[in-house]
Amino acid sequence: MKILSMGSATYDGLKIPSTPSVRSEGSEEGKNLLSLQIRVLGATTKAPYETFCDKCKEREGDRRAFPDFRARSNIFAPQRDGRVLVSFMLFCCSNHRKPRDSEYW
Repeated sequence: MKILSMGSATYDGLKIPSTPSVRSEGSEEGKNLLSLQIRVLGATTKAPYETFCDKCKEREGDRRAFPDFRARSNIFAPQRDGRVLVSFMLFCCSNHRKPRDSEYW
């Protein structure tokens, strides 16, 4: 299996944030992992968004994360071609925000 590499550092995989849709926490023991964080900004205001807006909290409840990662585990090992594919969803409408943003950036 190929390993991730960046410069002179070598990584065994990728660690994503644990969210309600990440089914389990993988073992980090003995692994050098690269951590992934996604920062969501309003396209117009460039305001950082870390949680649901009030309208979406009412609709979705407070049980989801923003963004919400989708995975079996929070630890990803590279595929045979060296790629790591990460799936996440943004369950909040950008135009609900004040001041208004028409989309995320």
